[in-house]
Amino acid sequence: MSVTSSTDRRPTRAKPFHGFTLVELLVVIAIIGILIGLLLPAVQAAREAARRSQCTNNSKQIALALHLYHDSYNALPPGYGILPTGGYGTGVGDIGQRDYAEWSWAARLFGFLEQTAIYGQIDWTWNPGLAGEPTPTIKEIITAKLPAFYCPSDDSVRTNWNEDLSCFGGMATKEGFGRMSYAGNFGRGQMEAPLAPQGRRYHGVFKYNSGDGFSAITDGTSNTLLTLELIPGGVCAVRGCFAYDEGPVAMQDYPPNDKTPDLVRWCDKTDRQPDSPMSVAPCIDSLTQLNMVRHTSRSKHPGGVVVSMCDASVSFRTNEIQLDVWQAMGTPGNGEAIGGNAP
Repeated sequence: MSVTSSTDRRPTRAKPFHGFTLVELLVVIAIIGILIGLLLPAVQAAREAARRSQCTNNSKQIALALHLYHDSYNALPPGYGILPTGGYGTGVGDIGQRDYAEWSWAARLFGFLEQTAIYGQIDWTWNPGLAGEPTPTIKEIITAKLPAFYCPSDDSVRTNWNEDLSCFGGMATKEGFGRMSYAGNFGRGQMEAPLAPQGRRYHGVFKYNSGDGFSAITDGTSNTLLTLELIPGGVCAVRGCFAYDEGPVAMQDYPPNDKTPDLVRWCDKTDRQPDSPMSVAPCIDSLTQLNMVRHTSRSKHPGGVVVSMCDASVSFRTNEIQLDVWQAMGTPGNGEAIGGNAP
């Protein structure tokens, strides 16, 4: 009987391990890149949908606050003022008078947006446009950063106008003027241009020293714009300043997101070139007369802007809306018939 020694046994060989080849690794990386490329637009679209939903909600809350104001005063708030009688068309009143004030319609909503304590302390004869040394309450109002006034798709609105005195040394405080993404419907034409038919100015529902009552909106509250989105722009752009008369206003001279530059007195350097990728809200700061601004409704949402109507409904209006329909939506009593399905 033979005995096999352990030294005669052949060793068991382990199966060789094959790693990824360079080609296989590149293929895997390419596939992952393609999957990320396919997923990223969907994620971005979902985020934008959420932002637009929040923007729509903000617009709705502002519209409801305007209705509460109307319930209390039987009219919408004054578009701006109160200014001395006869000041319209000059862009200025008698600065020596205590009743010269440039408060915008938006500042008068504080009492209807759960800010009643502050609202009751506002001196409406103090003029935010004259800067000076505001009282603590006035300063709290004009410098406030209010998320309810911000469309989350636009980061520019979160920076106050002239914040940290980055544009010039005047205008009250280093905190600057708070801004908002929602403008009142001021109709068509420059803010204090001569009224039609002799001129080119058509009133919206917000006006010099007054706002419309709903009974005056004979074209129908569901057919007439109340608020429109607005992109303030760079830090040195006064557009959207909610306490100042030239801030939260928009006109329908051009369709939503049109690239024709706005007419303003203060324009940020990034907003001066209409064809620049940085300039989503172009403007020309060539005005020398007060209250002759003209702002177009714009937003960071793809394809259009969020608007509220005078019946407090909120909708999305596309850039392709017909200009005559858009302009008819801005006038409260010109007799135009507008279908509720306007794009």
